[in-house]
Amino acid sequence: MIKLGSIQILLSMVKSSHMPGRALLVLCNLAASVEGRAAMLDGGAVECLVGFLSRGNFDSEATLESCLAAIYGLSYGGLRFKGLAKEAGAEEVLMGEERGSHRAKEKVKRILEVLRHKDEEEEEIDWEELLNSEDDWGGAGARIGVECNKC
Repeated sequence: MIKLGSIQILLSMVKSSHMPGRALLVLCNLAASVEGRAAMLDGGAVECLVGFLSRGNFDSEATLESCLAAIYGLSYGGLRFKGLAKEAGAEEVLMGEERGSHRAKEKVKRILEVLRHKDEEEEEIDWEELLNSEDDWGGAGARIGVECNKC
């Protein structure tokens, strides 16, 4: 299904508001798999889903929940998702999302937690401080050098 280009067709259905509930339900299920999530991230799903969410023209509460569930599924895409979500303005849109059931609000809360969570990879490392630290790095290097000279 993914290899046949279904992602783009489903995203087009969401953008055009042609049966968005059904398309979002399928996208939600695709976002639950690694292959589906990767294809959706490649296909611009984050921007599409955030845009759909910001327009707010849901035909039912189930459509809203499916949209949020798809975004939540994509949030397992790590730093890549975070970058795409930031670019799409997801945090602002999600913060303004007050409609929906308890489940919908819970998904919004979880997505925002993912977006706000700082990964170790994102943290700034002060390389100068690390290199000039009081640890005896030179001693370890000298020991390694001595051992290598014995070879």
